[in-house]
Amino acid sequence: MKLLAMEIQDVPPAPGRGEAPVAAPVMGQTGQLADGSVPAEGHSGEGFAGGGGMGIGTMLIIFAPMILLFLWMNRSQGKKQREFEAKLKKGDRVVTAGGMIGRLVEVSPESKYVKLEVSSGVKIELLKSSVQGLDTGDVAPVAPKSVSDKSDKSADKSADKSADKA
Repeated sequence: MKLLAMEIQDVPPAPGRGEAPVAAPVMGQTGQLADGSVPAEGHSGEGFAGGGGMGIGTMLIIFAPMILLFLWMNRSQGKKQREFEAKLKKGDRVVTAGGMIGRLVEVSPESKYVKLEVSSGVKIELLKSSVQGLDTGDVAPVAPKSVSDKSDKSADKSADKSADKA
């Protein structure tokens, strides 16, 4: 019974246990198995060699449109980015890919770089492709505190301390 189960499952026994595995039936030139019997009707003895193409074809039918759609969308986004970069001009307030907001001070159509002023006197050079869009100005800009405001507050604090001592 043990030998019969191994032939049906075609699984070798565990190493060091039982008998040596029985070889799978081999087809001869005449279409008969090695023991002289004929394979069952509809079975050629080739296994799954001919049926694997259907799965690959189905996968291609499913994934090919998705890949083409991805490539088409990527191409159109690149085209929009190139058009945007061509429209950039000096004085535009822009947002970069890193989230920095500033005003363009140098833009050259031939160059792939732009200069961005992020604060008065602070200019950085960026790739045009890192400019993601124009700043819409949704958030009101915060006015920078002047140095005189800080000195006035410290003067007020020192005046309060001297009044407390008296």
